[in-house]
Amino acid sequence: MRDGDVGERGAEDYFPSGEFQESATSTKIPCEPAMRIGHGYDIHKMLPRDEPEGWGKCTPQPAVIGGVAFEDFPLGVVAHSDGDVVYHSTTDAILGALGLPDIGQLFPDNDPRWRGANSEQFFDEAVRLMGLRGYRIGNVDVTIIAEKPRLAGRKADMKENIVRICDTIPARVNLKARTHEKLDSVGECRALECHVCVLLEKA
Repeated sequence: MRDGDVGERGAEDYFPSGEFQESATSTKIPCEPAMRIGHGYDIHKMLPRDEPEGWGKCTPQPAVIGGVAFEDFPLGVVAHSDGDVVYHSTTDAILGALGLPDIGQLFPDNDPRWRGANSEQFFDEAVRLMGLRGYRIGNVDVTIIAEKPRLAGRKADMKENIVRICDTIPARVNLKARTHEKLDSVGECRALECHVCVLLEKA
């Protein structure tokens, strides 16, 4: 493994060891506040699916966004796993809220086990760690930025997937999609990206 990689389940070693810790001024502060906020971001290159080679040894795969496959879309996502920017961003938002290593440290892109992997595995692990720490979803706010494919007709399916994996209710999950007004790599259909903000609350 590379420096910093912790491997699956290694994140538990980063849990606080006690109920309180002392600040620099010796003030006792609870390790687990009532609420925690996290932000996640991901971007992936897109290339025609008939490109012989995309990035390194990764070739474009059918676009998967929020657990929804766009099999008929002619561009593919270049990634080690399935490249789901929504699941990756939400995973990182939860891990960040918990103060844990990021998705790249837990599921390194040089590990052959994750080649072409369904990103729901990563998302599931973040939710498991959240539960172990005694938290649940307060709310999740997702913003997908992509010129294409058109997402409006599939947003409900994406939201349903997030609600299911987070073991929460629809009222606590919001999913938005916008274009990049044909600017930069996203607007030119050379990439797609996603931002996620998550609020966790003590269960």
